[in-house]
Amino acid sequence: MNWKKILVNRFYQSSNKLGYDTSLFSMIGMGVGSFAMIIALSVMNGFEDIVHKRLRGFDGDINISDISSELDFSDIPEIDLVMPYMERKGIIKSNKDNLIVLIEAINDSLMDEFYDIPYEGKFPKNGQIIIGKGLANMIDKNINEEIILFSPIDQVYGAGFPPMKKMKISGIFSTKVLNYDESYVFVTINDGKNLFKRKNTIDGYKIKTYNEAMTKSVIKKLDNLLDKNTRITSWKEKNKSLVDAMRMERKAAIIILGLIFLVSSFNLSSSLILISIKKMKEVGMMKVLGAQKKELMNVMIFLGIKTAIKGALIGLGIASFIVILQNLYEFIPLPSNVYFINFLPMKLSVIDFTLVFIIVSIFIIFSSYFAAKKIAFQNLREALEWVK
Repeated sequence: MNWKKILVNRFYQSSNKLGYDTSLFSMIGMGVGSFAMIIALSVMNGFEDIVHKRLRGFDGDINISDISSELDFSDIPEIDLVMPYMERKGIIKSNKDNLIVLIEAINDSLMDEFYDIPYEGKFPKNGQIIIGKGLANMIDKNINEEIILFSPIDQVYGAGFPPMKKMKISGIFSTKVLNYDESYVFVTINDGKNLFKRKNTIDGYKIKTYNEAMTKSVIKKLDNLLDKNTRITSWKEKNKSLVDAMRMERKAAIIILGLIFLVSSFNLSSSLILISIKKMKEVGMMKVLGAQKKELMNVMIFLGIKTAIKGALIGLGIASFIVILQNLYEFIPLPSNVYFINFLPMKLSVIDFTLVFIIVSIFIIFSSYFAAKKIAFQNLREALEWVK
């Protein structure tokens, strides 16, 4: 066996009680830090994934607006579904209140296929409307009840008032994302044409690709195909504030939870320094026998890794096991009246697992290096004169 490995094992088995306690604390700290960071990132990933699916299910992958004429997308094979739409702010009138809403008139034959959102009832046919749950609560209406819908800016010339249309509520959707449930309503494209008297054509298209990863390449093709005045945005660009907020929250969590590793690193350095003090005489003898400073530093670094890496691996293992169990059995519930799901979502990626392992490894190596440098550069005479 290599003499450095023997020395690492001997130092690791040191009977110094104080050194053992600090080693244990550093190991526990690394384990707790690894566990907390994996769980936090998994929960964030889980919520982000669900929010992204809800937004993508509502808006599609790409939105094309400010078009001058109807478009043909048959030359782009990556496109799965195309939803033409008309959009206008309007007023929904009920016995209880009048509220401003965003009216989207869309192709009723594609609604069920294009939109991937939770809803009760049915998607609308002509003369029907589907509204958000938040809006339904505000106007105190339910499925099969009637409301009046109109667009104030689409006044009929000479009449002095906009066309009003009585609509039957066919369904109620619930995304619980942003303010969609309080502000959006959907009608058929035919009803939209009757309401929006000042519109001659559709406003744009919502597009879904076969795979979300194809979005960027499709946008590039659309940029080359369409004129410069046409606006092309992805669902991430449309919801940029929310996406950026989630990204910042993720970075903040990594930094804050990284402080646990910092405290554990101090414990690890203290443990290694205490062990090195106890073994100072042995270190001096190794120097006399020809051990180089670099070799002694490696001994202490390996000792630090051996001491702390066990805790980190245990923390990573337990956290990963909990994530797997939660995905299989959903044993951690959430109140459905507060959150948009009834269980805690968790999603662990290989990238996150690797990132946490790299972070904990960096802290372990740097704290071990600090202690190793102190012992390796100890004066030889002082080391040989050290008395236990």
